[in-house]
Amino acid sequence: MLKKMVLHIGGVSVVLIAIMMFAAFTSILLGRTLSKEEFGEFSLMRTLVLFIAPLAVWGQDIATARFFSKNDASRYRWSQALRTIMSIGAPITVVAIVLVAFVYDISYSRLAALLLASLAYLSTLFFSNLVRSRQRYGQAILMLNGFRGAFFLVACLLFSMKSMTANPAILSYYGLIVLWALFNARYAFRHIEQGSEPVPRQMHTTGLLFMGSQASTTLIGSLDSLLIPALLDLSSLALYQAAIVPAQIFNILGHASKYVWVPEFGRSMAVQTKKLSLLVALVALLMLTAMVIAAKPILHIMFAGKYDHGAAVLQILVVAGAIRLLYNLSSSIITGRMAADALGWHLGITFSMVLVEVGLLFLLLKNFGVIGAAVTMLVVTALRTVGSYILLYKFRHQLRDAGSTQ
Repeated sequence: MLKKMVLHIGGVSVVLIAIMMFAAFTSILLGRTLSKEEFGEFSLMRTLVLFIAPLAVWGQDIATARFFSKNDASRYRWSQALRTIMSIGAPITVVAIVLVAFVYDISYSRLAALLLASLAYLSTLFFSNLVRSRQRYGQAILMLNGFRGAFFLVACLLFSMKSMTANPAILSYYGLIVLWALFNARYAFRHIEQGSEPVPRQMHTTGLLFMGSQASTTLIGSLDSLLIPALLDLSSLALYQAAIVPAQIFNILGHASKYVWVPEFGRSMAVQTKKLSLLVALVALLMLTAMVIAAKPILHIMFAGKYDHGAAVLQILVVAGAIRLLYNLSSSIITGRMAADALGWHLGITFSMVLVEVGLLFLLLKNFGVIGAAVTMLVVTALRTVGSYILLYKFRHQLRDAGSTQ
C-alpha cells in the first residue's frame, strides 16, 4: 500500500508542481508589474473565487471521491448527482456574493464575473473528484487546478500588450475558470459512462458530514487573506501574498498527498499510520530547514527586492506549512477511513479552530500587522494537527483492520 501511494503522490506532485510553478510565475509577474494596491486587489478577487466555491459545494466534492472510489461510476446516473449539487450550491453562491458586496467595495461587473466563475469552479470540483475516484489522480488534479498554471500565458499576453492592470487580470482569470469548467464538463460527459441506477441519497448525506469540516477548512485557509484588506489595507495583503508564493511548496506537496490519500485510505484495509507519520515528518523537517535559511534571498530574487521585508512572514509560514503536512496525513485518514462518530469529532475540532483563528486575527493583525496573520496560521495549524492525532488515537479501533496501526 505504502509504495503504491508514494508512486501516486509522486505522479500527482509532478503535475501539481508544474501547475503551481506557472502559478507562482504569474504571482511574481503580477507582483513586479502591478502596484502594491493593484496586486492586493487581484489577490483579494482570486482568494474570493477560490473561497466561495469550496463552501458552496456543501461537502459533495469529498463525498463524490469517497463514494465512487468504492462504487463503479458507470453503474450510476452521476449527472443527476451533479444537478443536485449545483441546485443547492447555486443559492449558497448567490448569498456569498451578496455578503461579499457588503464587506468589500467591489464593482457590480466584478461581482457578476465572480458569481459566474464561482459556479463554474463549483462544477469543476465535482468533475475533478469524479475522475479522482477512478484513480486518475494526475488528470483529476489537472482538471481542478490547471487554469492556475494556464493563466500564466494570459498574464504574459497582457504584459506584452501593456495591458497589465488589475481589472483585465481579474476578468481574464475568471474567464479562464469558466472556460476550464466547460472543458472538464465536455470530457466527463464524453468519457465517463453513466448507468441507470440513481446515486443513493447516502452519498449526499455523507457529504453533509464533510460540509462543516470542509467549510471550516476553507475558512481557516482564507480568512487571513480576506481580513487583511478589511483590517489593514491592500498593500499589506500584497506583502502577505508575496510571502505565500514560496511557501506554496508545502501546500503543493500536502495537497498532492491528500488528493491520493483520501480515496486510497477509503478503499484500503490497512493504514500504516506510524510509518507514514515518520516519513512525512522527515520530509517536512528537511524542507523546513532549507526554506527558513533561504527565506530572504528567495523573496529578493522573486520580487526584485520589492517585498524583502516579508522574510519573517515567510519563515513563520514555512513552519506552519511543515506542520500542515502532518495534519494533511492525519485528516486524510479521518476523512477517508473513519466512521461518522469520528467525522463528527473532526468537524467539532475544525470548527473550533475557525473561532480561534478569528479571535487571533482580530487581536494580532491590529497589533502586529501581517506578522500577526502568519503567527495566527502557525498557532491554528499546530492546534489542528495535535487535535487530529488525538482523534486518531481516540478512534484507533477503527484502524485495526488487517493490522492497520502497524
